[in-house]
Amino acid sequence: MKEVACLFRWASYGWLFLYALSVLFLGDDAFSSAHVPLTSGDGFLSWIGLLIELATPVVCKVILVGLLSLSIVMARVPRWWLGILLWFLFRIITHRMWLASNGGIQLMENMLFWSSFTQVSTSANALISTWGTSAFWIARLQLLLAYAAAAAHKFMGTNWLNGTAVSLVAADDTFKLGWLATSPAMCTVLTYATLAFMSLFPVAVWWKPTRRIWLCVGVLFHLSTAVFMGIPQMAFAFIACYALWLDESEALAILHRIQGWFSWIGSRALQPV
Repeated sequence: MKEVACLFRWASYGWLFLYALSVLFLGDDAFSSAHVPLTSGDGFLSWIGLLIELATPVVCKVILVGLLSLSIVMARVPRWWLGILLWFLFRIITHRMWLASNGGIQLMENMLFWSSFTQVSTSANALISTWGTSAFWIARLQLLLAYAAAAAHKFMGTNWLNGTAVSLVAADDTFKLGWLATSPAMCTVLTYATLAFMSLFPVAVWWKPTRRIWLCVGVLFHLSTAVFMGIPQMAFAFIACYALWLDESEALAILHRIQGWFSWIGSRALQPV
């Protein structure tokens, strides 16, 4: 579980780094629209909400720079209190940009909190070890709940059950999928395939043979939504969370590959011109 938790932190904070970097270049307009306060009510929490409401675009950009720095620190030297600070700063940004929010960002609002505690400690302190293990499993189940909730929502409507959901999306000019709209049969197949994938994901990942199939299909599915629907934040958020369901050997192999990439980049950067 140690290597899996480490890879999950790398993936989560890597996603956050890229997200903060992309938002940083959007300009002041990204933070000037109406937004929902972080919290409401009286007392201390209401003051937090008020501070978020009064945050200027300049303050938001400073927070984004802080997220960029903290995400690097947390990937290398994780500290639970630093993770909580990072999570809170991320929540400020997402509430300032709530109109641009999507399921992936909402997923990361939860995952970044739990990733703060997933450093599995070898300490003799039973409380620390138990809390780290609990946070790891809560994060795992959070991913399954996201798919289960999405599938349940689709079953409550009609377009997914009659096979027309993808056709409606393809016909929307926003997504540039006109080529797919010309093939109703393919749209029907993709509609039911998506419904089956999301419905079975919370069950399939418990067994290694089906887990590998569903994770591979999930990567292809989310990458397709990033390319054809223009929602890369959501796509890579879910893919980053897939690290939670890998085996220790698989996670270790990926970590070694990442370290090799960084070593290669470092060696190239230090070469004389």
